[in-house]
Order: sequence, then structure tokens, then C-alpha cells
Amino acid sequence: MEQWGNNLREINMKKILIYTLFSLALFTGCKKEEVLIDGERPEERVSTAITKYNDELTGSTNGWKAFLYPEGGGGYSFYFTFTKDNKVSMYADLDSDPASESMESTYRIKALQNPTLSFDTYNYMHILADPDPNTFGGVAGWGVFSDFEFTFDKQVGDSIMLSGKLLKSKLVLVKATPAEKKLYNEKGLLNAILTSVGYIDANSNLYFTLVDAVKVQTSINYLQKVITFIWDNGNGGVNTTSTGFAFTLTGIRFKEPLIYKDKAISELTWDPAKQVYFTTVGGARLEIVSSTTSIYPLHLLLGIQYSEIIVPNGTNYPGWGTEFITRRAAAAAGTLASGYNLRLDRMVFNFNTINNTMLLSADVYQGANRFVADFPYTFNKTTAGVYKFTASAPTGNAALIVTQMAPLTTQRINADTFTLAYFTNPTTGEILGQFKSVEHPNFTFSGSLQ
Repeated sequence: MEQWGNNLREINMKKILIYTLFSLALFTGCKKEEVLIDGERPEERVSTAITKYNDELTGSTNGWKAFLYPEGGGGYSFYFTFTKDNKVSMYADLDSDPASESMESTYRIKALQNPTLSFDTYNYMHILADPDPNTFGGVAGWGVFSDFEFTFDKQVGDSIMLSGKLLKSKLVLVKATPAEKKLYNEKGLLNAILTSVGYIDANSNLYFTLVDAVKVQTSINYLQKVITFIWDNGNGGVNTTSTGFAFTLTGIRFKEPLIYKDKAISELTWDPAKQVYFTTVGGARLEIVSSTTSIYPLHLLLGIQYSEIIVPNGTNYPGWGTEFITRRAAAAAGTLASGYNLRLDRMVFNFNTINNTMLLSADVYQGANRFVADFPYTFNKTTAGVYKFTASAPTGNAALIVTQMAPLTTQRINADTFTLAYFTNPTTGEILGQFKSVEHPNFTFSGSLQ
């Protein structure tokens, strides 16, 4: 019996030795296959690529134009100058200071699974990823979902394409010219932004016509860095297409081309002589022109070009009817005497056309402390643009002041039907959004469009 046990142990040891030798042979065979790709070991290939990209970045004596498109939307432009001692200086279109004041930090091209460009000390790129919403907006913990570490994807001519390692932001580097370098260093980016913003603010009804007589409204939201084309779909509504954009020295560059009637538009260039945006489509110049009147009625654009009508705090305002003024005063007096000593401030009407919802968010203050009272609604809308709002149950802070807000909500917004249209502030010329009750024409109120 003992001999049988010894024999069994000997057999098992031989099996283990055979399996071990087989595994080593298999591993060695796999390793040989992995090593010899294009005659180089993996580490050699990565090292070669790192040297190549280092030489490319530092070898562009005029620097690089850069266009960053985060997963959070929008687009941002930069101008980089890389040096051999791992320093990078930059401008950015984030705000007036970054557009005109150069910032220096460090960078590295590292050998990870693929060659990776890392901006490893704080600079303008990190602002977009700052987790504090007070820095640049966005979402707490994530900012605008942007990266500051990128994998090199490919190089095509004078352009290098990269992808963010964490959030897959798209970064495109394009070699700059001597003239562009000079402009960046002379506040050219800031001047270009100010020109565009000033023009957009002064011309809210931009459009173009292309291959047909349909006017394609061109909405340029420079706060969210999104451009949208809007056109009549022939069925009482509109079609839209949108993309992020970044400012350039000469206009704006899109994240991807926008397509209308099989025609692609990927950028707009500013013509300083004619004071218009233009682009080239099929070899022909196409100008974006301005209309003195709205291209499409407001009810077609709520939830598309505009998402909010913000009714300010006050006792009177352009576009407010006498009945609304009286009822708002009654609501304000009621909230103040509610037992919570709440002061009614601005009211924000937020539209979601995907779910057909509207949220009335009223700011109320208790001393210096701000609270928000949310009154949710669903809505139906006719093809002529007449809205019927149906109230859902208020919760939280709103539930505390339902009775006090009734002159505005229960007795009018919940009960009447409304048209929504543009209203021009006679003093400032600002285009506002205005609610108007069908049943009670003096119950009208207006606010800024966002």
C-alpha cells in the first residue's frame, strides 16, 4: 500500500513537470509571436512613436492650433507652443483672459499602452475638467466631461488626431502658420471672439438659403458652444441638426459637418468687409444673413433654440398685462404672509419638448437664503401654437405655498390656454418670450429667452 502511494506521488510529480514544461513552451511561443511585429519589439515601437511625436510637437516653430470637443458637448479652441524641455504655453477661447493671456505649464509624452500626451500640471485645459461647478460650470465632480490626457490616434498631413484616455474627448492639433502665431500673440483670438459675440447678440435672426427657397435658421449659442440649423419640415414643425463649435481666429469651426439637403457645412468664416459670416459649399460662397423679423414662431423653437423663459422679479415689466401684475402682487403678498416669511423673486419656465413638460421654478428667499419652489406641468400644443398646461403635484418647497401661488398657478396657468410669442422690449430692443392667456387677454407676462 505504501509502495502504491509512492508510485502515485511519482506519477503526479511527472504530470506536474510535463504540464509546467508545456506551459512554458506555449508561453514562449506566444511571446515570440508578440515580439516580432514589423521587426520591432512593442517597447521599441512605442519608443519610436514617442520620439516621433515629440519631434513633431516641438518641431512646429509656429505652434499648433488645437480644437477640443468634450463628451459633455460644445467645443473649445487652444493655441499651443511645445518646447523640448517639456513646457507648453497656451491660449484658449474659454473666456477673455485665457484668450489674451498666455499660460505655461508642463507636458509629457508617456509610454503607456500607446503613446500618450499628458498635460501634467494645471493649465487652461484643466479648467474644463474642474470638479467644482463654480470654476467653469458643468457637473459637480466632472466639469464639462473633458480630458487632459490623450492617446495619439493618427497623423494626417499637418494635423494630429487624439482621443481622451478617460472620457474620449476629441482633440485635433493643426500646425499654425507664422501669420497665425503673430495673431495669437497679439490678442487675435480675443478680438475674433468679441467680434463674433457682438454680432450674434445684435442679430438673433440669422439664416441662409441653400438649394431651395427654405430659410434655414442658424442659431449660434456661444455660451454652450453649440450651433444649430433649424428648418421647416413641411408638417407644422421644424427639423434641427446641431453640433459643438470652437472659436477660431477667423470665425467658428464645427465638431463635425452639419448636413442640409446633402450639403455639408463645417465652419463659418467672418468677412470683416461685409460684416457677415460665410462659408463655401460646392465651390460657391454661401452667406449667413440677418432678418429683421423672426424666421420661425417662438412655439416651434421652445425646447430647441430656447429652453427657458425667465420672468424677472419686479412689480412691472415690458410685456406684463395689468391682470398679471395684480395677480403676481397677490402671490408675492401671500408668500410673504405664509408663515414662512418668503419673498417671491424670479420665475423660470423651463420647456422640454421631448417629454412635453414645463417646469415652473420660482425663486423664494427667506432672508438671504434662496430656495426653489418647483411646479411641474405637462402640456399639449396645437399646430397653431396654443398650449394647454396640466399641473402635476408640487413637491418640496412648492407644496408649502400652493395656496399663496394660486392667483398665478391654479387660477390661470393651470386653467387657461396660452399662446407663446416674441415680444420686443420697447426700451432696450431685447427680444423676449411672452405668455398670453387666450381666455384672459390682460393676463400676459414676458421674460428673457435662454
